[in-house]
Amino acid sequence: MSESVIGELSLLFDSGYPMLYLLTHEEERALRILRAAAKDRPVSIWSRTGQGAGSKNPELGAVLEGLKRPGRGVTVLLDAHPYLSNGEVVRRLRDLSPALARAGHALVFLSPVVSLPPELEKDVTIIDLPLPDRAAVDEIFRAVCAEEQVVFPEDFTEAVVMAARGLTENEARRVFTKALRKGGGFKLSDISLILEEKKQILRKSEVLEFIELSENLSTVGGLQEVKRWLKQRQRAFGEEAARFGLPPPKGLLLIGVQGCGKSLTAKAVAGSWHLPLLRLDLGAVFGMPSPESSLRRAIQVAESLSPVVLWVDEIEKGFAQASGAGGENVSRVFGGFITWLQEKKLPVFVVATANEVENLPPELLRKGRFDETFFVDLPDPHERKAILHIHIQRRGRDPRAFDLDALARQTEHFSGAELEQGVVAGLYRAFAENRELSTRDIQKELDEIVPLFATYEEKIKALREWSKNRARRASLDQSLVDLFEEE
Repeated sequence: MSESVIGELSLLFDSGYPMLYLLTHEEERALRILRAAAKDRPVSIWSRTGQGAGSKNPELGAVLEGLKRPGRGVTVLLDAHPYLSNGEVVRRLRDLSPALARAGHALVFLSPVVSLPPELEKDVTIIDLPLPDRAAVDEIFRAVCAEEQVVFPEDFTEAVVMAARGLTENEARRVFTKALRKGGGFKLSDISLILEEKKQILRKSEVLEFIELSENLSTVGGLQEVKRWLKQRQRAFGEEAARFGLPPPKGLLLIGVQGCGKSLTAKAVAGSWHLPLLRLDLGAVFGMPSPESSLRRAIQVAESLSPVVLWVDEIEKGFAQASGAGGENVSRVFGGFITWLQEKKLPVFVVATANEVENLPPELLRKGRFDETFFVDLPDPHERKAILHIHIQRRGRDPRAFDLDALARQTEHFSGAELEQGVVAGLYRAFAENRELSTRDIQKELDEIVPLFATYEEKIKALREWSKNRARRASLDQSLVDLFEEE
């Protein structure tokens, strides 16, 4: 039963910490853990309704009044966070803090969201209750199997338990029971039920999105250096890599021109490594009532689903105010995020993308946040040819029937997205004229496209200059390769 959390709480109780804030949705589990951590201390529970296990329902003011002369013990307040916006309640809590510490009495706020006024920040210690670990999920599965009077081989049990990591205690129990009662027994294919449960959890999340995968590194044209770097790290998750002395890869930061494959690469990493892909929406994080707790919860979910790829698109927009005036809230969230990047131990591989380097907080570029920073430029002729090959083939045509060299020569300064647009527009042209797609169709449509480079030439050149001593090139210098081949 989460021995490390019990030990931490017990130490805080013994050390005279007056007020704790236990952050979790799992109320029943949290109360069991608090009772175990309290040892011989009496535990009283308050809720607004009096409906919780062992809870009482006097007014909160009366509860706080009774704590003016506290004995040794623990008082748990369920969902009391709305009261923390009341100035009188906050003042009473500040007045109580010294007496609680002297008496060895702990006041515990139990809530799924953090709502802490500045006046209490120095008196209250926040603790995240982690989701059930592997051992806890294993215990739940075996208990459900015992109730349903079924037994499974150990290797099957291990597969089910690993698939269910990241669920709460109640979520795991429900999905195990559902799988066992649906008829026909629990088969390996039923692990998909567990994955659907996880997707359901993410659908409830306003900041994390589960991305269905259809890409891999073979569907990314060019970017050979990034691909080589990623392939070297593909096997770096798991016990074998750990025994070899390797830490899990942290992630990479992709900076560069819009439409050149940064987001596609994030999807391709997850597809090639056969890992789930989650997208973190920073805009949604800052739209929540408590951005810090929203980000903390998102990180907790991502870690519980590990190994996983976490994609943060256009990270500079989310943290644009982190280093500026008026961005105190942004700065706190950003500080928590980069601290996690630096210190995380679990295999959550973060792929962050950025277009606007002038808005990128410099702290994000420090070594240790990401394993590597790559600059993604407009594709060269060889890469344009590879990209056109992929998009023509993806639409059911044989690329050998098209003059890819001519198309690549025609599209200097085009991005990958613009090349795809030319192929799709060519298909529309051919379809409207009731004939098969030809090179000429694509050429005519490409002639109509004004590439982004024409509008933002100076900005793109400045981005290239910025990257020279700050990031690795994502692509091979093909001109040097051609030179050596000629020799």
